[in-house]
Amino acid sequence: MKLSVTDVEHIARLARLDLTAQEKENYSTELSSILSYVERLQQLDTTLIEPTTHLTDHLAHLRPDVASAINPEQRAALIDLFPASRAELLSVPPVFSDYKE
Repeated sequence: MKLSVTDVEHIARLARLDLTAQEKENYSTELSSILSYVERLQQLDTTLIEPTTHLTDHLAHLRPDVASAINPEQRAALIDLFPASRAELLSVPPVFSDYKE
């Protein structure tokens, strides 16, 4: 499929892009090449190929989100790593610049 410069101008206008004349010519050529390749792919007979949802058989198995017991010494060491704490809560610096405490 050949995209004209007019087609590229229309796409650029929809995307709110300000393209130079040279860029319009380049995109016309490049996008035409991509669309031609997609047309070739659409001609492939894939009726005997089973659809897949993952590239491999390896799925991301997540552990259950449950609380687990922690060694009191490990807990104390973790709390000591934080710059500040209030009672049993850990305090971290704000991440939003307009935050007021």
